[in-house]
Amino acid sequence: MDGETHAITPPIFRATTYHQANPWDPPAYDYARSGNPTRHAFEAAMAELEHGAMGLAFASGMAALTAAFMLLSQGDHLIVTRDCQGGTQRVLRGIFSRFGIQVSYVDTEDMEALERALTPHTRAILIENFSNPFLHVTDIPKVSQWAHAHHLWVMVDNTFITPYLQNPLTQGADLVIHSATKMIGGHSDITAGIAVAKEAELGQRLYFIQNACGAVLSPDESYMSLRGLHTLPIRMDRAQQTAANLAEVLQQHPRVEQVYYPGIPTHPGHDIAQRTMRGFGQMLTIRLKEALWVPDVARHLHFARVGAGFGGTETIISLPELHCHAALTMEERFERNITPDVIRISVGLESATDLIGDIVQALDQAGL
Repeated sequence: MDGETHAITPPIFRATTYHQANPWDPPAYDYARSGNPTRHAFEAAMAELEHGAMGLAFASGMAALTAAFMLLSQGDHLIVTRDCQGGTQRVLRGIFSRFGIQVSYVDTEDMEALERALTPHTRAILIENFSNPFLHVTDIPKVSQWAHAHHLWVMVDNTFITPYLQNPLTQGADLVIHSATKMIGGHSDITAGIAVAKEAELGQRLYFIQNACGAVLSPDESYMSLRGLHTLPIRMDRAQQTAANLAEVLQQHPRVEQVYYPGIPTHPGHDIAQRTMRGFGQMLTIRLKEALWVPDVARHLHFARVGAGFGGTETIISLPELHCHAALTMEERFERNITPDVIRISVGLESATDLIGDIVQALDQAGL
């Protein structure tokens, strides 16, 4: 609700400049890059949902991640979940390596691997939870305790999980980041990012970067992001129920070699997810027994769409080697087992019967 007018839906303020009746005692808003009421409404809502001190909204999820990386200085070392989205690796390798930021990619669920990666210059750890595309699960309370013992910031990219299913700041993390383009926006029609800091001091440092660099979220997309939050629980409940049913069916399909979904009891991260989350989400990944079947599956789909995004109302089939991890070299993809036989599925809001039937029939026709 808008605090001044009590409108149930906060209005969109597109103004870039605000009149200052007394410039020596300026009002809260003076220039759109520095602050906007609509953007602030979304930032405040996310801070409340994540139990943080301060939210900062950015023009994309990558803009939010980039701002978080700009908290580091030349010579600093960052530990990152090895199985993370390609865009994270692209910006770290292509941009921040030129500024002297060193990066180690580690299975962040492996405490011994974390110890081996630690250096005297390590300043932070970025956990992607669940990881993309194989949905590894990191024990955030455990890793946060370890990281803070070594005076490290804990950053969590929680895009796959959303604040509806997990709140990393309550489990020890210092900063949580989302691509709001995905589940938070929820309709495949905005590009947005959000970061929420647990403590105000870190939030103010991030605000300086947001204001100085200017990659802020527009008023219109702030409004759309806030609107998406209203239906997030309903969408997540439906999509993750269908995802669980789909994962169970695909486990039995003769053309599927492996299903990666933390809701499956045999998944390596199932127990951690059950203990630290309120659900298993709408994302799953499968590996086919033959890579040659993947194009056939894509061609025979009727309800699901094929593309690079996820988190919308429609089910989206992604091919990691061509989409979310195309930025990696072929050697990097193979080292991470991101091979041509892998398919990532973002489950949408279609009828579960229709969707599961669609994917099963596409698999049945593959290779015929």
